[in-house]
Amino acid sequence: MSVFDTHCHLDIVASQGIPVEQSLSNAMEAGLAGLVQISTDIKSATFNSRLEAKYSNLLQTAPDFSFRWTAGLHPEAANELDTLDDIFAIVRENRDSPSFLGIGETGLDYFHTTEFVDEQKESLKRHLELAKELDLPVVIHTRDTRQYEPGKTQSVQDTLEAVRKIGGVKGVLHCFTYSYEEAMPFVDLGWKVSFSGILTFKNSHTLHEAAATLPLECLMVETDAPFLAPVPNRGKTNQPAYVVHTLEFLKKLRAERLGEDPQKIQEQIEINTQEFLDFKAS
Repeated sequence: MSVFDTHCHLDIVASQGIPVEQSLSNAMEAGLAGLVQISTDIKSATFNSRLEAKYSNLLQTAPDFSFRWTAGLHPEAANELDTLDDIFAIVRENRDSPSFLGIGETGLDYFHTTEFVDEQKESLKRHLELAKELDLPVVIHTRDTRQYEPGKTQSVQDTLEAVRKIGGVKGVLHCFTYSYEEAMPFVDLGWKVSFSGILTFKNSHTLHEAAATLPLECLMVETDAPFLAPVPNRGKTNQPAYVVHTLEFLKKLRAERLGEDPQKIQEQIEINTQEFLDFKAS
């Protein structure tokens, strides 16, 4: 395995001018081992369920490239709680498909909207319950502020409480933007922590510290494309191929601060990613 984009939204990338076929081709040309296409609502869950078949000819040209996908309801879409049954039906229908990975993204977002907090919490609870029932990993989104502020981490704390209450669920904190202290309770539960292009931004000091302090065995990388393109592509529409820049930054960061061997860093992140993909019980 080489670098893997553990979180992207090809449907939204396409809406911003890069067709899905082009995103996939670029990812393959960049040497990616694969990607995880993430759902945010019923529309994207349906889109994801059909994507592999639609682009089967292209995917067959790179048999070592792994396409995986999820289904779930983003916390910003919690006002669409009435669609959860339909989303969960897609999960159940595809549970045994080799390309289906898990549930999400779900979580809690207290930055973009506080109007539907109760619905967000109910949605998260139901996602976690389904994940436990079907033994599937969960992709978690949390956000409290525009930029990390110590003490303003309520979405993370409430998510942790929900995870602990359900018990027996594993997953990933995607696009992590908090500190070591917020991540470690999840890491202690066997979860992964994924860094996006934000890690490459020069003013992301707290994130740099977290990436250099957290156990290497929990780290992964992602794009969250089309958002948050890493340096040197900052400001452009993000796409899975750009995840290589985040990986290189992470390797350099830990090599400089901890003296770790860059090759061993990459090898461990590849192991971590495979462990995450294997969270889905066969």
